[in-house]
Amino acid sequence: MGEAALNFDSVGYDEPMEVVLIGKVYDLDTVRPKFGAYKAEAERLAMAARELVVTDQISLNHAVEIGGSAKKAGKAIDAKRKEIILEPAEFVKGVNALCKMIVDNLDEAERVTKQKISQHQAKVELERREAERKAREATEALQRKLQAEADEANRKAAEEARLRVEAEQKIKREKEAAEARERGAKQAELDALAKKAEAERLEAVRKAEEEAAKIAVVAPTVVAPVVQEAAKVTRTESGSASQRKGWAFEVVDPALVPRAYLMVDQAQIRDAVKMGVRAIDGVRIFEEVKTVFRS
Repeated sequence: MGEAALNFDSVGYDEPMEVVLIGKVYDLDTVRPKFGAYKAEAERLAMAARELVVTDQISLNHAVEIGGSAKKAGKAIDAKRKEIILEPAEFVKGVNALCKMIVDNLDEAERVTKQKISQHQAKVELERREAERKAREATEALQRKLQAEADEANRKAAEEARLRVEAEQKIKREKEAAEARERGAKQAELDALAKKAEAERLEAVRKAEEEAAKIAVVAPTVVAPVVQEAAKVTRTESGSASQRKGWAFEVVDPALVPRAYLMVDQAQIRDAVKMGVRAIDGVRIFEEVKTVFRS
């Protein structure tokens, strides 16, 4: 057995926790005064920009001075910001890197176990479906056998009933014909008796078949055995895992995907325009003028 696994569930918020000391307390109130002068200058420049009206070269130069000063002040503030946050940023970067190294292994463990669990569950489901198929085929075969036996029994019963009626009708017909001949019946009467006897025979056979059908053997219905599905949830002391079905997709031929599901690649269009392309179907390419301040 290896070393015991850590019990992460035992860690509670009410338990004493280790305090990490980083040398300095990062308090915004201690940083705010360092930007006081920048704040006042930013408010002054913003007010000047709002009140500015550019009508001639002098006011244009003034506008450039305000914009340039704003650009320069912005750079200074950004440099100061980077200076102040450098140490805590490095600390945060180090902590993030340490945690990422650990979490990467945990992510791999979760990904690999999910994959192997899914493979096992897929194998179990395939085996269950195969067992279900075999059970269904066996049930259908047994049902056909029972039905064939019932059909054969009913056929024999109907045949026996027909033969019995045929024999009875034959005796009756021969008796009636003999009596008619003894009393000197003519051929016309004999023909009429034969026709009547045939009709009675057919009617007797029909009734016999109906009676046989009433007591016909009915094949029992065979119910296929239920192949139990695997448990949906597997629980352990450290957690549980369950399978959930859902629909996913994979693009196999982008050329066949309807336009409604496509997205315009703006980065590629931007690069094409920079390279000199000036005509793209469905795209308006135009020239715009931007003011750039340099300090």
